[in-house]
Parts: sequence; C-alpha cells; structure tokens
Amino acid sequence: MRRSTIIGAVLIGGLALAGCTPAEGPSDQPPAPGTPPPATAQQSGQDGVGEHSETDREFAEQLLANRQQVVQLAELAQTNAQNEAVKTLAGELQQAAQLQIGQLNAFLTSVAGQQSGSAPEDATGDAQGVDQPAGPQLDQLRQATGPQFDQQWKQAVRALEDSAGQLARAEQEEGQAPAMRSLAEDFLSAQQDVLTKLNAL
Repeated sequence: MRRSTIIGAVLIGGLALAGCTPAEGPSDQPPAPGTPPPATAQQSGQDGVGEHSETDREFAEQLLANRQQVVQLAELAQTNAQNEAVKTLAGELQQAAQLQIGQLNAFLTSVAGQQSGSAPEDATGDAQGVDQPAGPQLDQLRQATGPQFDQQWKQAVRALEDSAGQLARAEQEEGQAPAMRSLAEDFLSAQQDVLTKLNAL
C-alpha cells in the first residue's frame, strides 16, 4: 500500500481538537418502536461521514493548524501593517481561513473515535519539513512595524500558503473523504489569486 506524502506541519501552540462525547450507559427502558438497536444506530452515524483514511485525518489536522496561524497573522496585520493593501488582504485571508477552520473542525468531530480505512503507518510515511513561521518568527513580527512588518508578514503568509498547497495536493492524490477532497480542490482553486495579491504587495 502506498505511503502518504502528507507534509508535516509545524504547529504553533497547542492544537485542541474536539473530542468524543462519552457514550451513555445502557438504559433500562425499552427502545421506542422503530428505534434501531445501538449497534445499528452507531453504524448509521459512521455511514453518514463517508469513507475516510488516515491521510484525510492528517490533512484536516495539519491544515487546521495552518489556517489558525493564518488567522493569527491576519489579526496582527490589522494593528502593525503600514500598507493598506496588506490590511485588506489580511482581512480576506482571515475570512476565508475562518470558514475553512469551521469545515475542518466539523470533519474532525465527525470522525473522532472512528477507524479509518487505512493503516496508520500509511499516513505517517516519509514526511518532509516545510517552512512555516515558528514562535520566534511570530514574536519578531509582533515587534515589527511599518515596511519591515509588511515584508516579514508577506514572507510568513507565503510560507503558510505554500505548505497548505502541498497539503491540499497530497489530499487530492491520496485522500478518500469527499468533504476533505472538495476542500482541498477549493483551496487550490483560490490560492493562485491569493499568491498574485501577495506578489503585488
């Protein structure tokens, strides 16, 4: 079986994922007429999620961390940027990233506790590092102002966009979950416009 090419994302701070709600204990009351047995009900919930793999999970987790960093940078630009075009682009990026974060959180919640259709080792194969802003770089950005901030911000956002693009392409190649494959496709379709605006700053 092929090993995943998912790119390992550099996480800034802790990544809190929604956990499973503890299952309720068996009830002494008989089920209402027409209520499926517990096992059948659980299976129905899993079928609603659709087929997914460890690649889908890792894509969602890593892109979630990536988009959270984009939101951090966008918020920072509203206070530190000098160029109004930087602030405008930051607002657009923040809005898009927040929508993506909602989709990613919903997917991760829906598959929490479920087994994927692939072995864990297939998704954790030969991961490669990519350039993403780490804690010290964000600290430097917080201290920067004016043209210096604008240039450093542009470089940091470009690094995040590049790594997110690699994640999306890997998901398209190896992912199985329709929701995540669709998100990856939409991201790549919109990315060229983002990169064009970044290059114009």
